[in-house]
Amino acid sequence: MAYPLEGVRVFELTHVISGSVAGMLLGDLGADVIKAERPGVGEFYREEALKNENGVSIVYPSYNRNKKGITLNLKAPDAKEIIHKLVSQSDIMVENYRPGVLAKMGFGYEDLKQINPKLIMVSISGFGQSGPYVSMPAYDMTISAISGFMSMNGPPGQPTKNGPAVSDFLSGIYGCLGALAALRYRDLTGEGQHIDVSMMDCGMSLLDAFFAQYRFTGVEPKCAGNRRDNYAPVNAYPSSDGYIYIAATLNKHWKALTQVMGRPELAEDPANALGTLRKEHEEELENIVAAWAREHSTAELVKILDDAGIPCAPVHGIAQVMEDPQVAARHSILEFDYPGLGRYPVTAFVPKFSSIQVPEKRAPLLGENNKTIYCDLLGYTEAQFEKMKQDGTI
Repeated sequence: MAYPLEGVRVFELTHVISGSVAGMLLGDLGADVIKAERPGVGEFYREEALKNENGVSIVYPSYNRNKKGITLNLKAPDAKEIIHKLVSQSDIMVENYRPGVLAKMGFGYEDLKQINPKLIMVSISGFGQSGPYVSMPAYDMTISAISGFMSMNGPPGQPTKNGPAVSDFLSGIYGCLGALAALRYRDLTGEGQHIDVSMMDCGMSLLDAFFAQYRFTGVEPKCAGNRRDNYAPVNAYPSSDGYIYIAATLNKHWKALTQVMGRPELAEDPANALGTLRKEHEEELENIVAAWAREHSTAELVKILDDAGIPCAPVHGIAQVMEDPQVAARHSILEFDYPGLGRYPVTAFVPKFSSIQVPEKRAPLLGENNKTIYCDLLGYTEAQFEKMKQDGTI
C-alpha cells in the first residue's frame, strides 16, 4: 500500500507539542519519521507529564504516533557525526528548540545544509527566528495573551486562556504545511529550505478579519464570552439535564425561535427586528430563552430546534464526545495498544481521502528503534552500538 509521503524521511529533534505534532502529521501521511530523545529520560512530555500508576506518560503517545524512536545525547562527542549521518539521509528535519540553541551546537540550518543542500528544515518557536522577541520563552498560554487571542476569549472583562493548546497545535499544522510546500518546491527547483514558524503568528492567524474590522471601524473587539458581537440571542443555555448552545444569528433563526418558544410577539416587536437591535437588550432576551430551555432536556431541545432549522448543539464533555455516534461513524478516535497503558485513544488524522489510507501505529517506546536506526540505517557495527550505549551517547 502506497502512502502520500512514502520514501520521505524526517529527522525530528522536538519536545512537548508543537514540533511533535508537525512530525506526527508527516508520519500520518506515510513519511519515515525518526524522533531523537534524551537517553534514559526522553523528552519533557515523556519525563515530566502526567503519568499512570506504572510511571508511563499518558500524554506522550498523543503527539507521537507513526514515528520511530531513538535516543541521542546531543552533547556527546559522537553526536555531531550521528546527526550528520541522519541529516544526510533525511529529506526534512523538524525542531522546536529556542532560536540559536542548535546553531550554537553546530546543528543550525546553515551548518546542516552543508551536509545536505536539499534539506528542508522546519523550525518552530514562540516568536520565530527574527524580531525583538526572538529570545523570549513562550508557552501556549503566553502566546494566547500576546497574540491578541486571549483578549477576545472568555467572559466580558475577563480575558481567558483557551482550553487546548491552540497555538501549539496550529504551529505543528503550519509546520507540516510548510514542509509539504517545500517538498513540492524542491521537486521543481532542487533547492532545500528553512521554514520559520512562529507560534505568535499562528495565534494571530486565528483572528482572521478582526484586524480589518478594527482598522475600518475603530472598534477593538473584546471578550464576548459565548455571545457574538453583532447577533443575539446567541449563547449556551442550561437545559433540565445539561447545556445547549443556541445560535439564533439570522433574523429567520430568531423568528423560528420565537415560534418554538410560543412567543411569536417577540419577533413582531420592532425593537427585535435586527440582530444589532436585539444586542441592545440581549440579556432580557436571553433570560426568556433560558427560562424556556430549562423546561426541556438537552435531547428534546436539539430535536425541537433542529426541526425548526435553528442552529444548535448540545454542549458535550469529553466523555460524551468519545461516545458520540458521529465520532464512531467517522472513526475520529483511534485506539492503540500502548505498553504500560493499555488501550490508548488518539484523535485520527483529520482529512479523509477517497482512496488513500494513512498509517496507524502507536508512538514508540523510549529508544525502541535504536538498533534498527543506528546499525541498519546508519551503518554502525554491533560493537560501536554497544560502546555508544555504554558511553551514554544513546
